[in-house]
Amino acid sequence: MGNGHSTGAPSPTSVGDGVVGFPGKLDRYSYLVQQDTSSGPELVTLLVTAVRGISQLFSDRMTAAGFDEIRPTHGFALTLIGEDGTTATELGRRLGMTKQSAGEVVSHLARHGYVDRRPDPADRRARRITLTERGRECLRVIWAELSWIQGAWTKAVGDDGVEVLKDGLRAGMRQLGASGELPDNLSQAWWWRDARSL
Repeated sequence: MGNGHSTGAPSPTSVGDGVVGFPGKLDRYSYLVQQDTSSGPELVTLLVTAVRGISQLFSDRMTAAGFDEIRPTHGFALTLIGEDGTTATELGRRLGMTKQSAGEVVSHLARHGYVDRRPDPADRRARRITLTERGRECLRVIWAELSWIQGAWTKAVGDDGVEVLKDGLRAGMRQLGASGELPDNLSQAWWWRDARSL
């Protein structure tokens, strides 16, 4: 009981190899930490803070550029539609969300003129999502803003620091079994490679 106060959080238990795990519901999400956590999960906290900060910065800069309807999820969706278009089901898979959630993102983009939805010649039951001219213009701006953000980061830590960070993030995601589908060499992604010529 200790001092009589309980946080309600589960207590860690050893699971071997210098790693501790949390019993109960948290186990299913593999919330594992090293035993030496005197400073807390600082890396995870920094990553979450960085993502939130970059997301807000991206939204602010897109608004300033005249694309105030575009938030990070919408921008990411635009980058994943592809040159030949895609379906809501496939877009949902690429985004890591359900078809219904992807459909809501697509509806938002269509409502604001960034994408068209037309019957899919390969599947009459599906609709093909393609970029409009405004969508392509937005993608060019997304490319420029992401490049600016990365440039600012590079200025802060240097080229070598950026490469170390990228390698570390990829390795960490693979270790967690949560690697995404972005290619190791981002320049191979069609939208990144060709955004300036869209």
